[in-house]
Formats: sequence, C-alpha cells, structure tokens
Amino acid sequence: PLGHADQGLWRPVTVLSWRLQWAGADDAFPLKLGNVLLHLVASLLVLAVARRLGLGGVAAGVAGVLFAVHPAHAEAVAWVTGRAELLAAVFALAGWLCWLREERWATPAAICCLVLAGLSKENALAAPALWVLGDLLLPDRRLRPARVSAVAAAAAAIFLARLAVLPGLLPATGPFDDVPFAGRLVVALGILARSLRLLVWPAPLRIEYQRQEFLLADPVGLAVVAALLATVVWLWRRRPLVALGLAAVPVALLPVLNLVPIGEAFAERFLYLPSVGVCLAAAALFRHRARVEAASGRGAGGSVLALLLVLLAAIPTSRAATRVFRDDLGLWLNAAESAPDLPLVRYNLGLFLDRAGHHLPEDRGRPGCMGELRASLELDPRHVFAGYAHQMLGTHALGAGGVTVPPDAWRAAGHFRSAVELLPGLVEARLNLATIALDAPDVVGPTEALAFLAPVTVEAGADAEQALTARELERQLSAARSGSSSDGGPTGTSSPDGS
Repeated sequence: PLGHADQGLWRPVTVLSWRLQWAGADDAFPLKLGNVLLHLVASLLVLAVARRLGLGGVAAGVAGVLFAVHPAHAEAVAWVTGRAELLAAVFALAGWLCWLREERWATPAAICCLVLAGLSKENALAAPALWVLGDLLLPDRRLRPARVSAVAAAAAAIFLARLAVLPGLLPATGPFDDVPFAGRLVVALGILARSLRLLVWPAPLRIEYQRQEFLLADPVGLAVVAALLATVVWLWRRRPLVALGLAAVPVALLPVLNLVPIGEAFAERFLYLPSVGVCLAAAALFRHRARVEAASGRGAGGSVLALLLVLLAAIPTSRAATRVFRDDLGLWLNAAESAPDLPLVRYNLGLFLDRAGHHLPEDRGRPGCMGELRASLELDPRHVFAGYAHQMLGTHALGAGGVTVPPDAWRAAGHFRSAVELLPGLVEARLNLATIALDAPDVVGPTEALAFLAPVTVEAGADAEQALTARELERQLSAARSGSSSDGGPTGTSSPDGS
C-alpha cells in the first residue's frame, strides 16, 4: 500500500518507477526528468491514437501538440506526485492503440496495458470505457462482445487484487463521505463543469480545491454540462470524431467525480487523461475547418491562424504554471495568491514559511508563518490540519524556533489545549503542556498536565523517545504536585520539537 492503509492507495508500478529513479532526498531532477519524458511519450501516443481513429497526419499532429502544451497538465508533469497520472495515461493510450488494431495479438496487448495502467493509478480502470466508446461512436468501428468481456475480466482482476492488498478499496475518510448519493450527484456535476472549463480555459490554475466549492448546485455549471451532452448527441452523426472527443471527457473523469467517495475533492492532475478527449475534438474541428477553407479556394489560413493563436497563449501559460512547482514555498505562495480564502492553502503556506524560517512578515511577498496559520484557523477553526496549526502556534508562542517575540505561556497553553482537542493523538502538544506545567503551574496545573500525559505510550502511537520524555515529565510533575521533588524543584524537560 502507498502511505497509510486508510488512504486506500495501491499503485505498485508508480512506486516502482520512483524507486528505480531515487537518487536521494535532495535530488529531484531524475524524477522530474522522468515525468517530462513520460509526458513526451503520452503526447506521441495521443498523436498515434488520433491517426488510428481516422484523423490525418496533420490533424493528428495538432492533437499531439495541443496535448503536449496544455497548461492544465502542469500539476501532473511538474510535480513528482503526478507520476501516477502520467503512467496511467501512457498505458491507457497504449492500450487504446492496441485496441484499435485488428491483429490477433491486439487484445492480449491491450489487456496487458490495462493491467499496467490500473497498477499505476486506479482511475485508469475507466480506460476500457474509452475504448468501447470509440467503437460505439465511430461509424467504421464495430463492437466485439468477446473483446469487451476480456477487458472487463482484466479490470475485475485488478479490482480483486486491490481488495486482497488493501483493508478497504476506498479511503477511510474523504471530503464527501458524509454526503448522500443525491448530494454526490450535485458534486459530480460541479466537478465535471469545473473540469470542462479548465480544459477549455485553463486559468487560473490552483493546487488546492475544497469540498465547499462543489456542494451547492451551480446553474452555470449545470448549463455547461447540459450543453456538452446536447453537443455530443447533435454531432454524433455529423462529426463523430468531435463527438467522441467531447464524450471522452466525462467518461475518463468518472472515477474522480466522487460518485463513489475518494480521498480528494478535486485536483488538476485528474485532468491529464480526460484532456485527451478535448485535444482530439479540437484537432477534428481543425481538420474540418481546414477542409472547408480549402474547398472554398481561400486556403487554410483561418484555421492555421486560430491554431497559432492557441499555441501562443498555451505555451507561456504552461511555462508559468510549471514554474511554481520548483519548491514547496513558491508553490503555496502562488496558491495563496490564487485562493486566499481556502484554509488548507493558508495552512500549507504557513507550514513551509515555518520550515524556511520566515516566522514574522517581512513584506507583502514574504508573509510570516504565524499570520498564515492564524488565517487558516479564522477561515475554518476545525480544518483537517487545524490541530497541527495550533501546535505550531503554541510552539512559537513559547519563543521556540527563533521567533523574536516575548514568550507567552498562557497563549501557548491555549493553542496546545486546542491541538489536543482536535487531534487527541498529537503527542507533541501533550508533552508541551506538561513542560509548561513544570515552569508555570498557574497556567497548566500539575494534575491537568498528568491527565494529558496519561495516554502518551508507545502502544498509543508515541515513539520510544516521546514515551521516555513523558515518563520523566510524569515523575517531575508528581513530585511537584506532592511538594517533595527529589531534585530540589522542577527541571524543564524539552519536548521532541525543542519547545
């Protein structure tokens, strides 16, 4: 399993690719280069699939180039985490290319590609639906039930393998796991509408999306989705390749629409495979317009000019979108400029400002971690990382980490109490409260501090050093409470974070 078992992630091919390229924690270049090369392969496969679907060489090249420069791919390509999307798309496209062949080896090869795609990321299980969709919508294709049964069996085998490896197929918690199915339909329509907008107009791009953005029905979004479906129906007989490209977007998005709750509300890296459909549709429209212009005797100047304008806009936008992934601090600074009202964005910016040593604001472009952490709590006092925000604010209130403000034990204790309330398993906050009790018993009483320390054991999740520190603090607090400390009075014991 990838990460904690309750994340519901099993991506062995992706993890293996990282393992083969790993050159140490300070050298991300091999991993980023691997992502760029995979994106190149995916772009060439888009070109090849477009040709097999019936687009000519020039139009297929347009599809591949549009896919290569699409700004919405920045997160998948420039962030190492996006490797799962790249591998899943590469194998899904390779499988589609095999599926479009008629030779005897084509079906087994497509199944092998599907297995590799599914072991790269679970959303690749939508790939057979894309392949079958092409057979249904294109007039020169025919659906063969035996082939469909074979790939369905392969998808079921991947499903069973995941079930054998993971305690649960789905994450233990997710942003929409408490939303009834009717509500998740609204969420799905909202995600689909947002995806369509970003695929057509990829600005502004963001690293973080949250559940409240998709809980309420958006009339404009619903109108966009309805227009998409109507366009697909209208073009099915007239321009089947355009209809296929547009219909491929919701089909490829099915696993991430949160109809079945997943661990993320929405992320732009989810758009990588669905964007193939938009690029195919755009290339088919380009071919149609070029033919109309050629038949009129005016040449294909208008369609070529439109393509050049799209590329002139897409390339610098894509470069700017990838630059923000150079380091964590720059990433979250950019995210806070784009979405200042999202608590998790402000928390993450505070976290990386803290790691960079920027505790107090220096100028508008260099905020301080304390202000960002407080802003995240003001936006949502109970966000998923609120306990950690309180822990860091409490540490800084004690003057730790080089913060040049007078220590304030009362304020620190308030933050640590809130941290324990929100995250009972946060050992550092419990140890910090006990440390305050030794030096300022009027702020945190010894009895209260001992109650906070009681759960701190290795069995409860603390490491050996934390458990040892807790036992020493318990000894000193017990002595202080009885007024008979054997060492002549309380001695400050540092908690693991140095406070």
